[in-house]
Amino acid sequence: MIKMIILSDWTFVKFYFSLHKLSLKDIFIYFGETMYRGCNKTALSSQRQIAEAFVNLLKHNSYSSISISSICKAAGVSRQTFYSLFASKENIILYELGKNHHFTPGEGCGKKTMDLKDLCQEYSSYIIEKRDFLSLLVRNDIIYLMHECLYDSFLSSSCFEPDCPEDYRSFIAEFFAGGLSGIARTYVLRGMDMPESRLESLVYDLFSGSLVK
Repeated sequence: MIKMIILSDWTFVKFYFSLHKLSLKDIFIYFGETMYRGCNKTALSSQRQIAEAFVNLLKHNSYSSISISSICKAAGVSRQTFYSLFASKENIILYELGKNHHFTPGEGCGKKTMDLKDLCQEYSSYIIEKRDFLSLLVRNDIIYLMHECLYDSFLSSSCFEPDCPEDYRSFIAEFFAGGLSGIARTYVLRGMDMPESRLESLVYDLFSGSLVK
């Protein structure tokens, strides 16, 4: 409702955001202009530079202590460029999860419909392979961003419950995304020393319901 009112009157836009001490940057974020998704080579290159710089900073600093200015300085880009490509630190993490640390359900099973065993094997391998990056998310309490990406991955996977009604399918995707991101968090918090085979068995037992008495 507020968005509809604001969109109808630019004077009200300026008044509303000045009242709440928000900047033009916040206006763009508020209306969803949050991440560049085009194909301009210069823009894509700058995105990679920013993401790489941010991840390197995150290895030695807390998420909350990293400023936009420090990211821009490390990446060698202007603040204007940053806001036009990402708009927020959260979007850099989403970019990294999508580009370099993506989990695609059923990608390696070669079947029309992925079964639970396939999912548990794939996800256990994924956690082991990506544990360093996942530990950054857990350490900085931003593992919820992984949940969001997993949910989108399940819904976009052609072999994830393909014959299930769409409304049921979204509930199933939410259930798996929440559970799997929680498993990744606990795996990291417990020291990341569980063998892959045991992790796979644990994930299967949890989602098959065999641990529930």
